[in-house]
Amino acid sequence: MRSATALAVVVPFGIDPDAEPQIPLPIPGVKPVLPVPVERGPRPEAPLRERTSRFLQALVEVLVGDRPARQLAGWLAPDVYRALERRVTLGARRAAGRRGNARVVSVHVAMISPTVAEVAGRFVHHRRSRAVALRLELLPDHRDQPAWRCTALEWG
Repeated sequence: MRSATALAVVVPFGIDPDAEPQIPLPIPGVKPVLPVPVERGPRPEAPLRERTSRFLQALVEVLVGDRPARQLAGWLAPDVYRALERRVTLGARRAAGRRGNARVVSVHVAMISPTVAEVAGRFVHHRRSRAVALRLELLPDHRDQPAWRCTALEWG
């Protein structure tokens, strides 16, 4: 049996296998299977994956009823906000007493373009695993500064 680092890996079309990765591996001299996606945003000191993880945790808390939806209004497009409010209103009637202890366990960010990111996440609530997918776009805010805004949201 060969070790995982000795396995031959086919690199998908369009990805440069000789590109320098953004995050160094703990094992010196070993290249990653695929390069880490480039995360672009208005503030390079806070990478998009970290900010997205915090946003996803807040979104999950809204979905299970621990947090009001209006706290996310600045991050959401108007139609996404209305859909989220409608879901929270219906969910509050249906799941009284099922609140609490929801936590995000995985977040995956894919940069579609420098101004568009698609995010897939998984969260656990009362020992049930659920999925969340969203699209973030870099749009001007009320001060004409670029800010990430959720323009599409699906959960299940």
